[in-house]
Amino acid sequence: MSNKFFFVTICYNNLAGLQRTVESLLKQSYCDWECVIIDGASKDGTPAYLTQLADEQSNIRVVSEPDRGIYDAMNKGLERMSSCDYFCFLNSGDSLYSPETLQELDSNINGLGGDKPAIVYGHACEEFADNEVVKPANNTISLEKGMFCNHQSMFFHHRYASLRYDLEYKLSADYDYIVRAVKMLKTPADLRLLDMVISRFDMAGVSNSRRMSGIKEDFRLRVKNELCSTQSSALYAARSVCLMNLKRFSYPLYLLMRSKTTLNNQVI
Repeated sequence: MSNKFFFVTICYNNLAGLQRTVESLLKQSYCDWECVIIDGASKDGTPAYLTQLADEQSNIRVVSEPDRGIYDAMNKGLERMSSCDYFCFLNSGDSLYSPETLQELDSNINGLGGDKPAIVYGHACEEFADNEVVKPANNTISLEKGMFCNHQSMFFHHRYASLRYDLEYKLSADYDYIVRAVKMLKTPADLRLLDMVISRFDMAGVSNSRRMSGIKEDFRLRVKNELCSTQSSALYAARSVCLMNLKRFSYPLYLLMRSKTTLNNQVI
């Protein structure tokens, strides 16, 4: 049985990025999907584009109004989500990896057999100004160490439709969301890594450009969610600062440090 996918896309004054995201959806060979776009009342022509898009595409709905930031907009998208099997957060500038991504995703989910997992996830392609690198998702889950994959490459079963982002966090609410989602799992089999690249991630995003503030939020998040002690959280924060600086000054070495083995025992 085929799966229906739903996407929550948020944007603000990023018309070119939004058009790229929408184009990646419209190019999919797999057609059983819907999307709601939450725009924060942009001033760059986005509302006019959205009006035309909604008129032309019956599976895309739009909202353009002021919000209280990224995660408030994501919550608005969740409130407007229609019936589906799995949903994903794909923000303006980000895109699905290829036109066959949803077809491959549907096949892989169906190939798992049994009950549908609560969360499925895969690898991501990180895009920089002059190159792109495939970043494998972790097949070992250690929440205290951080997110085990890019949230654009993670699909949640519709049973998570009531879960909301915590607006206390300005940059780390996606990490907090995933921590709480994983804590809701009934069995380890409810979380499944699929050996496929799902998304393309725009590395010019807010969380990347303000990484130090995000590391500080991550520190508080780990302690609040009782993932580890204050001392251990401080050590993880120091590790993140080192990796951030390593990425800045020697990205090849950073990749070597972060490289992981996939299900087929191949390093991407």
